[in-house]
Amino acid sequence: MKSILMSIFTIFVAQNASAGISQNSSWEEILAAKGPYVVHSPVVYMGRAIDYTFVCRDGDMLRTKAPVDIVYAIQEGAGRTVFQTVGSEVLSTPIKYTQKEDFCDTGSSRTVCKPVTYTGAYPLTVDIKVGRELNNGSEVYLFTKKYSVPDCE
Repeated sequence: MKSILMSIFTIFVAQNASAGISQNSSWEEILAAKGPYVVHSPVVYMGRAIDYTFVCRDGDMLRTKAPVDIVYAIQEGAGRTVFQTVGSEVLSTPIKYTQKEDFCDTGSSRTVCKPVTYTGAYPLTVDIKVGRELNNGSEVYLFTKKYSVPDCE
């Protein structure tokens, strides 16, 4: 009898643990969920890629919700890299952006570069896929949910 009760209790706990999150869960619940859940969010470029779930809207700008670490990679010896945190800062970028860079084409005899300008706007609502990592390391797709960038506090 005792083993039957333990089996029922184990099944009950396992079902509640696997119930976890769903498309009806709030983003707070999804992002707080630990363990096997994987959130595949697009990114905003602010000098580096920042997950959409870590940015907020501040007028006509997007910025990080909190300061992010400034990290330097230092080469030490034979192929050994040490990462050193030297501070932190809040990053930001315009929602409507203009990016300028040189586009270079290397031919057989010379390299020709010309300036290129990219313009665009970051969407304020994106689709984010959520999956669950299995014990064997593979992942199963669970659902896609819309995420809207919140206003900064």
